[in-house]
Amino acid sequence: MSKQKKWWWEAVTSLTTSQKHRSTIPVISPTIAQDTASARPQHGDPRTWAVVGNQVVLTGIDTLAVTAGGAVAPSNWLQEQASIWSEYQQQYQLGDDYVCIEILGKWWQLYPGGSNPYKYKLRNDEVGYVKVWNVDKWSSGVDGKQQVHIHFYSKFLHSYTLETLYHQVEELCSVFFSTLDYEINTSRIDLHTDVTNGNKFLSVDDIENVISRSKVRQHYYENQELELSKEELEFLSPTTNNKGGQKLIPTSVLEKLNRMYYQQTNVGANNIIMKRDLETAYFGKSKGGSLWCKMYNKTKQVKVKCDTDTPLLWEENGWNGEDVVVRVEFSITRRALKDMNDGLYVPLKSILSSINTLWKYLTEKWCRMVEEVKTNNSTLSKVTSFWSVIQSSFTQSTTNVIRKKTYKAKLNQLFLQGVGCLKQMISYGMVDNDDWCYVRSAITAVENTLSSSIQDGEYYCRRQLLGIA
Repeated sequence: MSKQKKWWWEAVTSLTTSQKHRSTIPVISPTIAQDTASARPQHGDPRTWAVVGNQVVLTGIDTLAVTAGGAVAPSNWLQEQASIWSEYQQQYQLGDDYVCIEILGKWWQLYPGGSNPYKYKLRNDEVGYVKVWNVDKWSSGVDGKQQVHIHFYSKFLHSYTLETLYHQVEELCSVFFSTLDYEINTSRIDLHTDVTNGNKFLSVDDIENVISRSKVRQHYYENQELELSKEELEFLSPTTNNKGGQKLIPTSVLEKLNRMYYQQTNVGANNIIMKRDLETAYFGKSKGGSLWCKMYNKTKQVKVKCDTDTPLLWEENGWNGEDVVVRVEFSITRRALKDMNDGLYVPLKSILSSINTLWKYLTEKWCRMVEEVKTNNSTLSKVTSFWSVIQSSFTQSTTNVIRKKTYKAKLNQLFLQGVGCLKQMISYGMVDNDDWCYVRSAITAVENTLSSSIQDGEYYCRRQLLGIA
């Protein structure tokens, strides 16, 4: 086995879990553990390894998609509900409100249609969405072990630690199966870390000094140096006249070109977004790719999206409220995970128990920000102080539990919109500029309408549709 393949296999050994023994938790290989230990100080609190000026204020999973299934029958509850759901889908007419289903104390909207090969789709804005296989064709999904697909939102994921997240996922999956003999495999996972960077975002020079592998390697070779013989070079050169016949490219040339394609190393971002300043940089293909990274100004994003939860988490972890927070996020799809696991599905439990090992590969092998790119041997390029904090971020403990959501920003926005509409209505309805009688009657009508909605249960229905009842 080549040295290159050897380190790769040892790095991902912890991701491999026996398909027959799902409860087995993998152990990080001794080689990786030794390399990790030698790369960092041997004494002191890990939180003191961070360079002054850069502080980790949040780490975790930003997006998680899993599939569950196997040779397990659907639960009795699902079989009973399936007939009701099918009837609802047949009778639904455009414009009707979605029906709400209660699952584990939370209300989920049932969509009038699914998405192939899933027949049913349920959504809760506070948790995520669930897609369920057609119960009448349940056996057709046994081989793929994907009868249930669940996509979790970041607000739900950040409400639990890595230790408690698996239990929450398993509890939701158990609603749809008759026994616990199903498998929960990872379909996609986005890992992120938020790091303060003083009063500025990353510069263009920082981005240009990022070395990344934009493709997951599919082939491994003993010899890393690409050499072409004189005869092979002639096949790559254009013909000098029009009399020569068409040349067939030898297998050896194709093999070397294939190696060049899959083992290429990119310097700089594949795509950047700039307005007045640099805001986002992408490494790898975010559309159609299986593994990519993006770095962006998270401080600016939370302001634009009126996100009040994330800054609360930053403050719990020591954010001063002023520093710019840079988010570094890696997205890994099922295809990349299977490539790391010898073509097998990667169980969610294996992923959650080996986050540090996966993060080590992503930040030390797949992508690095260096002080200067050495063209002769990029592996010797020294990483920046900012990136050294990124590499060690998952060894630190951060607070991930969000406080009870207040929807303060949303309430203010809706209130201003509602008041504006009422003022516009009153302006149209007044007989003259001093028609205060119409103003008072409009206020009374609004009060009566809002009060009567308590009695008829309209607020409760709306809360069900919002998923917060």
